[in-house]
Amino acid sequence: MTTNRIFRIIALALLLAASKAQAQESKAPAADFFPLRADASWTYRNTSDDSRFTLKVLREEKQEDGSTRYLVEMLAGAQVHRFFSKPAGWVLLHAERYPEHEGLEAKYEPPKKYLQNPLVAGFKWQWSGKDYTQTDFAEDNRVAGFENVTVPAGKFRAMKVVSQATGASHPMTKTYWYANGVGLVKTTTEGGPIKYGSELVDYSFKKPDKK
Repeated sequence: MTTNRIFRIIALALLLAASKAQAQESKAPAADFFPLRADASWTYRNTSDDSRFTLKVLREEKQEDGSTRYLVEMLAGAQVHRFFSKPAGWVLLHAERYPEHEGLEAKYEPPKKYLQNPLVAGFKWQWSGKDYTQTDFAEDNRVAGFENVTVPAGKFRAMKVVSQATGASHPMTKTYWYANGVGLVKTTTEGGPIKYGSELVDYSFKKPDKK
């Protein structure tokens, strides 16, 4: 066997291996830093006083345009309902409601760009509007990159998002850490005398129905 033929065989083998790896990579599911599925739930603890709160996806609602709205309930003393959708590249927040207080809600039209998804280091976006108290509010968001985070629920390689928020009594810096396939695992908020945060304690995802 000549040297040139050996080189051709090696080159062909390398090309086939590269094509196989590329095909496998293309089949890999896209990253999802804000997974939403009916009955999924997360439990967090507040780092300031060790109290706990929960998030739960109550239901998925099909819209006339074919999209899906997700109703997420937060229980933290008060009850808050948030309505999200997930078009390509984004998580959008459509409304916040407080069922225990009739008429207390905020509707976002157009929807608020809540989070880039999947998150990409270096990406930036802005939002301005009114919160549920009709106070003007603005956010400058920046995806800082991956960091290793340890919380009661475990160790995660999470994407860090920094949000500069204005409109309240003090400008605030809010930092979030999101893990692929899990969601929000840690937060901190600082501004003037205000300083608090939360950490993921436990989470549960209902297995999707087999087709």
